[in-house]
Amino acid sequence: MVNSNMKAILSLAVIAAISAIPLSFADEGTETITIEGKSLDVSYSVDGTVLAIDVDQESTSLLVGLEETNASNLIISFPSELLAAEDASFVVLVDGLETDYAISYDGDNPTITVPVPEATEEVEIIGTSVVPEFPLGVLAVMGVVSAVALVFSKSRLAIFK
Repeated sequence: MVNSNMKAILSLAVIAAISAIPLSFADEGTETITIEGKSLDVSYSVDGTVLAIDVDQESTSLLVGLEETNASNLIISFPSELLAAEDASFVVLVDGLETDYAISYDGDNPTITVPVPEATEEVEIIGTSVVPEFPLGVLAVMGVVSAVALVFSKSRLAIFK
């Protein structure tokens, strides 16, 4: 009787130990994105493999390439100077389809949690501005060109009188 109880307890212990081992492993890490000489860190966690994280300046978005994704949550944190949204209203697309998300802030830096179904390949977080959206150098050049054009047009008008 004691021997059969011992076997039952040992069997339950083995089952409990095996069920505690995760069947898949979350990919966690930090990716450094360099834009015009400025390095910004993006932290992430997802049950799958992160292939790449990059910024699309034209569409003001942060792109996350994934593979071997299990149904889980992608948790991603980034500096607000990398990507920002008015009134914290980001648009999040999972494989091209808009989805709900949760957002929290650590200071000014957002952390977005988005559910990703199995086999998700891309998550896109769209904001209203991405740094550098309009570099100061471009503004300075535009100012100089505008000033020269204004001076030229005034002097040109004086010649025709």
